[in-house]
Amino acid sequence: MNLEIISNELKKREINKIVKFNEPLKKHTSFRIGGPVDIFCTPNTIEELKKVISISKEYDIPFWVIGNGSNILILDQGVRGIVIKLNQGFKKIIFLDKIVKVGAGVSLIYLGKIALKRELSGLEFVCNIPGTLGGAIINNASFNGNCMANIVQEVTFLTEENNLESASKSDLDFNYRKCNLKGRSAIILGATLQLKEGNKEKIESKIRKNIKIRKAKQPIDKLSAGSIFKNPPGYYAAELIEKVGAKGLSQGKAEVSCKHANFIINNGNATARDVLYLIEEIEKRVKEAFNIELNREIQILGEP
Repeated sequence: MNLEIISNELKKREINKIVKFNEPLKKHTSFRIGGPVDIFCTPNTIEELKKVISISKEYDIPFWVIGNGSNILILDQGVRGIVIKLNQGFKKIIFLDKIVKVGAGVSLIYLGKIALKRELSGLEFVCNIPGTLGGAIINNASFNGNCMANIVQEVTFLTEENNLESASKSDLDFNYRKCNLKGRSAIILGATLQLKEGNKEKIESKIRKNIKIRKAKQPIDKLSAGSIFKNPPGYYAAELIEKVGAKGLSQGKAEVSCKHANFIINNGNATARDVLYLIEEIEKRVKEAFNIELNREIQILGEP
């Protein structure tokens, strides 16, 4: 990839101000691990985003959208291509009574707090999920029996062909940790959520309960990327990991959490290689002990 040519193209299309070259991605992920990306884009408008995607297509450059980077491991040599992080223009929230229109870049924790102020119920479960709305929809984020599929009514996105489209909840085929936009090159721009009238004290009580559960069971005070593996049908990944003796296992500065075995934590300057060693070791042990293949929930990007 000729970055000088790309730089000139960005200037021609007047989007060079939203682009950085060789940006360290450890600054943009909750793991704080990984190398730089060739091109880092922070579009504020749909038009700016479309221009970035057009350049990606014209020059055959792969791209990824990372949100808050809360379920991603960036490999040590970084990412060859474009990484997009939606900026302020995609962080708007509009309340229409119990209907809420939300930009894909909005923090779930912030969204939950705003809903609380308006005494609207339905978002209590997101108040301790460190991601953005777009990622939460793609992965059908859930906690304590509640999930995004319960409140999403419509989603707006850019298609692989760079066209603006919308899909209703029934068209999205929500399932465990996914909807049918996952795995495609579609980029979620925003969504319409259906909430309910609630009592502020009851909403606050649910939020406190959820936060208490998460603090008790998960290492939220440590650098991590959330759950590493999906739960296999009929099992809990953390339980399987614990049974094969991998809880507390460490490599370099990476460690399988002693609080929750489905979390790997960065104890300071861990490398992606350290984390990958633990992931692969866990997969091997669980396969040998139970003949179960764990599926990764974490997204891994870049070159080792």
